[in-house]
Amino acid sequence: MASPEPESLSTAALVRKGPFSRFFWAAVIGSTGDWVTVFAMLSLANRIGAQEGILIALMSRIFPGLVLGGVVGVISDRMDRRKLVVAADIGRGLFVPLLALVNTLPQLVGITLLLELLSLLGQPPRTAMVPRLVRPENLVSANGLMLGAAYGTVPLGSAVLLALAGLPNVSLGGLIPVANEGLAPAFAVDALTFFASGLLIATLPRIVAPLGGDADNNNVDLKSTWADFTAGAKFFATDRSVRRVIIGMTTALFGGGTIIVLGPEFAKAVLNAGDAGFYAIITMLGIGAAAGLALVSANEGRFVHRDLVFGIATTMSGIGLAAASLVTTVPGAAAWMAVMGLGAGAAYLMGLTHLHEYVDDEMRGRVFATLFALMRIGLFVAMALAVPLVGAFRNVDIGRLNNPTRVVLLLGGLTIMSAGVGVLWAMRSMLRTIWRTPVLGREAKDIIAAANKARRTRLPTKRSEREDE
Repeated sequence: MASPEPESLSTAALVRKGPFSRFFWAAVIGSTGDWVTVFAMLSLANRIGAQEGILIALMSRIFPGLVLGGVVGVISDRMDRRKLVVAADIGRGLFVPLLALVNTLPQLVGITLLLELLSLLGQPPRTAMVPRLVRPENLVSANGLMLGAAYGTVPLGSAVLLALAGLPNVSLGGLIPVANEGLAPAFAVDALTFFASGLLIATLPRIVAPLGGDADNNNVDLKSTWADFTAGAKFFATDRSVRRVIIGMTTALFGGGTIIVLGPEFAKAVLNAGDAGFYAIITMLGIGAAAGLALVSANEGRFVHRDLVFGIATTMSGIGLAAASLVTTVPGAAAWMAVMGLGAGAAYLMGLTHLHEYVDDEMRGRVFATLFALMRIGLFVAMALAVPLVGAFRNVDIGRLNNPTRVVLLLGGLTIMSAGVGVLWAMRSMLRTIWRTPVLGREAKDIIAAANKARRTRLPTKRSEREDE
C-alpha cells in the first residue's frame, strides 16, 4: 500500500528518491509525449481539413469529458488509481501510432476520441494520488512539481517535434500515407513516452481504492456506482468552496486559451515582430509561471486561506493578459505576460492544493474528474472560438483596440479577471473579517502556525482511519 515519505523532504529530494520521484519523472515523460501528440495532431488536422479540420479535432477532445467526466470520477474512487493510470498510459501508447495512418477527418475524429478518453481516464486518478505519496507539509511543493511536469514540458514537446521533423520519412512500405510520413516518427516517439510513463507508475506501491475496499476486488456494481455519481454531483453543487475554485479555474483557462491560438498572430500582425517576438512573449509567460510556482512553494506556510490566494492570483493573471493586449512593443507585451504567468502559476498551484487538502480521499477522484473535464472543455472551446471571434470583431477600431486580435485577447484577460473577482466576491465576508481584525506580531505567527498544524494533521488522520477499517 502506498504511504507518504517518512519525513518531510526538500523539493530537490522529492525528485531524487522515493515513490514520488518515480511518479514525477513518469509525469515528465508522459506529458512530453502528450504535447508532441497535440502539436502533431493539429498539424495532421490542418493537412486534412485546414481550419475546419483543426476545429473538428479540437471539438473531438471536448466530447469525452463532457459526456463521461463524472463516470471516470467514480471509477477513480472505486479502483486502484495506480492501475488506472498505467492502463491509460499503455492504452495511449498502443493507439497513438494509428494517427500516422489517418487520411480522413472521420478517422482522425475516431482515434482522437479514443486517445482523449484514455487521457480522461488517467488524469483524475493521477492527480488524486499525490497526497498519498507525500507528507502534507510537502503537498504544495509536490503539486508545484507536477504542474511543472504538465506545462513546463510544452516547449520540450515542441522541440522534440521539431527535431523529429529532420529525420527521414517513414512509409512502412506504403502503409503510411505520403503526407503523413514526416509525422510518423513523432507518433512512434509518443508511443515510447507513454509506455515508459506507464512502466514507471507500475513500480509504485499498491494504492487501496478509497470506495472499493480491497483494490484487488474493484467491485463496481451499477447501483453503488450510480449512488457515488449522484453523491459527487451533490457535493459539487452544495460545497461552495470546491465549486468556486473549480469554476474559477475553468473560467480562467477559458480566457487563457485565447493566447495559445492568437499569440503568433498577435506578435506578427499587432507587434510586427514575427516568430521571434512570439517566442519572447511565451518565454516570459513561462518564466512568470515558474516564478509564481516557486514563490508560492517557498511561502506556502504563510498562506492560510488557499482559495483566497487563488482568487487574488487569478485576478492578477487576467490583468496581465488584458494589459498585454493593449501594448505596442514586444518588451511591453513580454513584461505583462510575465505578470500573467506569475498569477497563473500561483493560482493553479493554490487551487489544486486547496482541493487536495479540503476534499476527502474518497471524493477526490470525482472532484478532479469534474475539474479536468471542465477545464479541458473550457480550454478547447476557447481555442475553437478564438479565430471566429477575430472575424466577428474585424471592423472594431477604437483607440488601442485597432486590431481584432487585440479585442479577443482583451476579452480573454477580462474573462480571467472575472473568474478571480468572482472568487473574491464569494469570499467577501471572510475578507471583511480579515480586514477588520488587527493581527500583529506574535499573534499573527501563532494563528498561521495553528492553521498550518490543523491542515497538516487533516490528511494523515483521515488516511489512518481508512487503513484501520
